[in-house]
Amino acid sequence: MKIVVDGKYLYLAPFIARLPHLLDEGRGELVYDGRNQVARFREQGLVMMVKRFKRVNFIQQIVYSFFRKTKAERAYLFAEEFATRGIKTPQRVAYIEQKKNGLFTIGYFVSLEAVGTEGHLLLREVKDYDPDLAEAVARQMVLMHSRGVLHGDLNLSNFLCNHDNEGYHFTMIDINRSHFCEGFPSDKECLQNMVRLTHRRDLYEDLIRRYALLRGWDAGSTIQKAVVLLDRFEQRRFHF
Repeated sequence: MKIVVDGKYLYLAPFIARLPHLLDEGRGELVYDGRNQVARFREQGLVMMVKRFKRVNFIQQIVYSFFRKTKAERAYLFAEEFATRGIKTPQRVAYIEQKKNGLFTIGYFVSLEAVGTEGHLLLREVKDYDPDLAEAVARQMVLMHSRGVLHGDLNLSNFLCNHDNEGYHFTMIDINRSHFCEGFPSDKECLQNMVRLTHRRDLYEDLIRRYALLRGWDAGSTIQKAVVLLDRFEQRRFHF
């Protein structure tokens, strides 16, 4: 088993080494149980979220053992990359890779808990959503793109939202499939990056319009291009 712990949290190494066993025993507070599992643990005054990724198949075992970084390792590395580029994401603590017969099987990513409300609950699920929040989401996307960050799953569920007297603030989660570049990606890459935002058309078009205006683009033609990309994405997704 491979365990990598951020230097600030080396004192937690014995606890982190026990996490796979603790999860197998049903310990911790299970907050999500789907393709992956997410559980909350409290240890030495810290609240941590532990994500156990789905067990990989045999082909993926070969790929992740010899050719590609695991999702757990990428989540750990990308957390630092996001922070370096000024994009808030949960503070990384550690990652774990379990192996069997020398091949990778299951990965775990450990971070400090980030408190907030998922964006889809405040936008997609609300008929008359707050336009200030929609504007803030658009600004967050412009900020990420300006810093060369293409979030790998840019849907509203991965925006953790908080609000104070200064407005809305975001913590980005589920970042392990992200990509990075220097400066803005191409216009096409930016539009393609936003295709997963939401399938609610009025909200999608509003977010694209706000994004376009912030970038100084023509809103009408940008929405047309974005809708074409969304149509293609939905056709591929629902066809299979």
